[in-house]
Amino acid sequence: MQKTLTFLSLALLGLFLVACSSSAGSPESAVENYLQAIVATDEVAAVNASCAAWEQQAVLESAAYQGVETRLENLDCQIVSQDGESTQVSCSGQIVFSYAGGEDQVDELGGRLFNVVVEGGEWKMCGTGEQSQAGSQIAAQRPTATMELLPTDTPAPTQQPTPDFTPTPDTRPLPADWRTWPIVPALSPWLGGVYAQGQEQGNDPRRFSVAGDCQSIPNAFLGFYDDKDRYYFTDADQYLQETVDYFRDSWSRDGLAVAGGSNFPAIFTPLRADPDLCENDESPLACEIRTYKPSFIITSMEFVYEGRTAENYEQYLREAVDYALSQNVIPILMTKADNVEGGHRINQATAQVAYDYDIPLINWWRAAQSLPGNGLDRERGASSVPQYFYITTEAWSERSYIALKTLDALRTTLEDMSAGG
Repeated sequence: MQKTLTFLSLALLGLFLVACSSSAGSPESAVENYLQAIVATDEVAAVNASCAAWEQQAVLESAAYQGVETRLENLDCQIVSQDGESTQVSCSGQIVFSYAGGEDQVDELGGRLFNVVVEGGEWKMCGTGEQSQAGSQIAAQRPTATMELLPTDTPAPTQQPTPDFTPTPDTRPLPADWRTWPIVPALSPWLGGVYAQGQEQGNDPRRFSVAGDCQSIPNAFLGFYDDKDRYYFTDADQYLQETVDYFRDSWSRDGLAVAGGSNFPAIFTPLRADPDLCENDESPLACEIRTYKPSFIITSMEFVYEGRTAENYEQYLREAVDYALSQNVIPILMTKADNVEGGHRINQATAQVAYDYDIPLINWWRAAQSLPGNGLDRERGASSVPQYFYITTEAWSERSYIALKTLDALRTTLEDMSAGG
């Protein structure tokens, strides 16, 4: 009898241990651990808290708060639904961050849903939103192939070209020569088709968006064109007033993909999106384009953070361009005035992306060369880390002016295309 009781006790203990080992920790703690890793910009901890399908996104999101002072406040996560080894968790609280000693900014967690699954015997964070399928936010946003977006009015040939066929030469300046590229770019004809498709799907021809950091917020970039007391045009530039009026209210708008201290990972991270305007699993970039429906988006992420390299900058920039084009929004890129990374590697990468996609590039670096100190704020920049990243208020105006001229050139070119049939 004693042996029977001992056997039963050991069997029950074994079942208990198996049950416990299949769901170590809890769904709530899995999400809390993930959020703590994100705020600490701890890539390893973020990946360890994630399921395998979410690891790529965890790497991205662990960089979304690099360069800002960040803390979690009032974090509280609760299970809202559970189906075996799959659970949804809702959290409240705030991610509070500040940039360069400025005022606190807040990313609210309230109302956000997180998917949690058992993997390897532990609860793992495995995505956001109501969908259980996890994956990279970037990968989900990418169109199947950029070239599929290229419009053409030329029918397919009925026979192969003759052996002496010579394609039209590409006479565009090469990325290696980006320093000599024009300050104000021209519009490649193929983008007329992107623009037309955008109008058909509801993009507003009188709206543009901005994706950027502290040097792209309205106070520093373009915002004064919504206030006639803050700008004037010379007689030679009076024609630009028509474009100012055409894009009225876009100039000073606080967009959803621009913020002080923002970086490329941030605009792809749902945690950085406005929960009142954006879907639960929607990135700031995707939310901006969906809710505002612009026809153009100016993208320039100049903020220097620890994890930035020319290589990942180029990767993120390509993803941003891919997504804009997938929504039939024309991307406009910009070089930058500084060279903190050395060798102008980021400007070179930006030119390479503009060349590969045949999209407009505003050559802000070239314009800045005519300004005192090449447009860089030598007083403020001397104490910044790295040095000489910030630009002067005079440079703010010049950078805005050449962006306005670019929007004017693109607008009038598209009008001419439309008038020409």
